[in-house]
Amino acid sequence: MRFDPTRSVVGALLSGLVLSGCGGIPGETGLEPAGAEALGTQESALDCAGAAVTSLNMGVVSSWGGTLSTGSGTWSVVYPANGIILEYYVDGVLRGTQPILGDANRSGTWTFNDSPVACGSHTFEVRGYPAVFDSATPAPGRCTTGSMVKSTTFSEACPTAAWSCSRTSTTTITCTASGSGGTGGPFTAFWSEIEENNDTGAVYQTGWYQGPLTNSFFCPQKTNIQYPYNGDLTIKLKMRDANGLESAVLSRSYICVF
Repeated sequence: MRFDPTRSVVGALLSGLVLSGCGGIPGETGLEPAGAEALGTQESALDCAGAAVTSLNMGVVSSWGGTLSTGSGTWSVVYPANGIILEYYVDGVLRGTQPILGDANRSGTWTFNDSPVACGSHTFEVRGYPAVFDSATPAPGRCTTGSMVKSTTFSEACPTAAWSCSRTSTTTITCTASGSGGTGGPFTAFWSEIEENNDTGAVYQTGWYQGPLTNSFFCPQKTNIQYPYNGDLTIKLKMRDANGLESAVLSRSYICVF
C-alpha cells in the first residue's frame, strides 16, 4: 500500500506543556491530550508489515523551577511507516502524546516541555510507535508493533528548611525559620500546630497556614506541682521557594500544661 506522505509536522500544545517536532514542512494536523485514547490504533486496517522505529534518541533532560525540559531528540522509522507517535511519561504517568510526520528520509526531531514537576528524583520515558500518515484519513494510523522505548532520570532541586526554637516565656515557645536551595528565595514559611490534651483527649489542629519566619506558640510550662504537664504541642514547618516548590517537613514536640 502506498501513501501520500504530505509533509508536515504535527505539534501538540497541551495545557501546562509544550511539544514540538520537526520532520517536513511545519503544520499542525491534530492534538492529543495526555490520557486520551491512542491515535489510530486500528492496525488491522493498516499495512504495518515491516514498519518499525529504527532509532529513538533524546537530548539532555533537566528540570528547573518545576518545569521539565528536554533537548532536541531524533527518531527514524522504516517503510511503510512515514511518521511516529511519541508518548511521554514522568514516573510512569502519561504526560503527553505527539504524532509527527517524517521528512523524506522518514525521520525527524522532537522536544518536550511539561510542568509542574515536584522536587526530587524522577524518571522520564519516551515511547515511539511507527505511524502511517495518509492524506485520506484525518489522523495517523498507529502500528502497535515495531515500537521503541528510551528512558533516563532527572531531578528537580528541593528547597531546604531550617529552624531554631526556644522557650521565651512561661507560656510561649518561639521558633525562627529559614530556607535555602531549590530555585531560591524569597522563601515562605508554612506552619502547623497540633495540641493534645491528655486529660480530656481533646485534639486541636490548625492545618497548614502561611506565617512569619519567626512565630510564637502557646505552651504553658508547669509552675505549680498541683498542675502537672498534661498535654503535648507538636509544631511543624515547611518552606516554599520562589517557584512554589516545598521542602521536607520539620517537626518538634513539647510537653505543656493545658
